[in-house]
Amino acid sequence: IPGNPKVTNDDLPTLHHDIVKNDPFVSRALGPNAKMERMKAASLRLGGVPKSFGPHLILTGDAAGFIDPLTGEGIHLAMVGGKLAADRIAEAIQTGDYSEAMMSKYHDAWMAEFGYEFKWSYKAARMLYKFPVFLDASCAMIQKKGPAYLGEWAQVMTCQKPKSYFLKPSIAVPLAIEVVTQMLKQAVLGTPKPPSSSK
Repeated sequence: IPGNPKVTNDDLPTLHHDIVKNDPFVSRALGPNAKMERMKAASLRLGGVPKSFGPHLILTGDAAGFIDPLTGEGIHLAMVGGKLAADRIAEAIQTGDYSEAMMSKYHDAWMAEFGYEFKWSYKAARMLYKFPVFLDASCAMIQKKGPAYLGEWAQVMTCQKPKSYFLKPSIAVPLAIEVVTQMLKQAVLGTPKPPSSSK
């Protein structure tokens, strides 16, 4: 699980059960007599695989790890990766060359298109785990700036815009100010507690 080095895939059923039983919103939505099957989970590759090609072979989508480590987004990346794969396959058919060298061009193409973003997503996930105040500040910024800002934020979170968008001075400076504001609020008022379930 990105960001939290203490949680493993073996912890997922316990976490799932805890959310279902103890989260007031989820437990209320399901009701007291909800019948649920035992949770089954498998890990997904996050952040791309080191090698997504071979002779006569191209991996794309989940098989190639096209899942953003920060957001879990993968649909847009799979579509872009699929288009890049189709382009490479079309070239291979035209030339009759299905060699590893030909297929490696596909790997280079997706790395240039979006693969470089994965390392930043890993770092951001770790940072948000250690400093959740950044999430508070981000939510406050979205509330202040409104739907247009939320739309731009969503484009970054769905991998339609690069994460470097957050480094633009028009975004980074107000966000940094909001982080400091949130830290001061939490220092003075205390860290907000999650709502408790009332029974």
